[in-house]
Amino acid sequence: MKKIFFSAFFVLTVLLITPLFTMDKPFLKDSAPPAENGDRSARSDRSFRVCNLADGSVSTVSEQDYLFGVVAAEMPASYGEEALKAQAVAAYTFACRRREQNADRSYDLTTDPSLDQSFLPREEARKKWGDRADDCEKTIEAALSAVRGERLLFNGELIMAAYHAISPGRTEACESVWGGDLPYLRAVASPGDLLAPDYRTTAAFSAEELAQKFTEECSLSGEPAAYFSGIKKTPSGTVLEITVCGKTLKGSRVRALLGLRSAAFDVEWKDGRFLFTVYGYGHGVGMSQYGASVMARQGADYREILSHYYPGTVLAPAE
Repeated sequence: MKKIFFSAFFVLTVLLITPLFTMDKPFLKDSAPPAENGDRSARSDRSFRVCNLADGSVSTVSEQDYLFGVVAAEMPASYGEEALKAQAVAAYTFACRRREQNADRSYDLTTDPSLDQSFLPREEARKKWGDRADDCEKTIEAALSAVRGERLLFNGELIMAAYHAISPGRTEACESVWGGDLPYLRAVASPGDLLAPDYRTTAAFSAEELAQKFTEECSLSGEPAAYFSGIKKTPSGTVLEITVCGKTLKGSRVRALLGLRSAAFDVEWKDGRFLFTVYGYGHGVGMSQYGASVMARQGADYREILSHYYPGTVLAPAE
């Protein structure tokens, strides 16, 4: 469950003040928590103002068209209708929360998936689907219609509906990734993720390549086998801290420097190179999209999926 040209410092500050979502993604897949502006008044219309960061233009998009574009971009239509329904509710909750937060700004959300949610216009989605376009479009439209207007609440407030692609087998607590404590974003089991074809990936680097990638943080020297030490992980497997040639870095920073799919990783010096084994994809907080698809295939409906990944929340009906 992606701010306009925020500096890294600003984003880190926001994380400390109002931990989010989104996503990873977004928060989507890997997004950082959006800034609160203190104005919680909601707009009365049924649309979202979407800012294209490429040129600064703002377009008004109906809620249904926006959600179609988000679900089409964020989740394969093959994941099943109940998983798509869960994705639609999470995406709508995220967007409504952002709309409230940005009530005094000229936009509600941006097109940047690292800041808000991925969005794919209908025409582009159909091109992506090719010969399956009609079936995929009908599947997503059916899911959207079934949950139109439904949102997730906690203590009467819209939740930060974070989601990500694949967990390491257990999702992450919000406080472990972004700091702060949101009781509905705590670690829960997601064993279905272990079945994902790309649950485990690897990335290899020579000592020279690694030294170049870490230039901004530290100078790598000495025996390569001793470069990394003092690794600290959460129970879910995400690296909280790791010592690199005497300097302690966050696992998320190492992930960013090396372009890893997640911060849940192991590293070893083997056969003259560093081998990183990476588990899952994304920040790991909130709903796992692949995990949701497995739950759906096993017979869970969207309510059960949402209740599992956002414990303690209430599914509010359309207004």
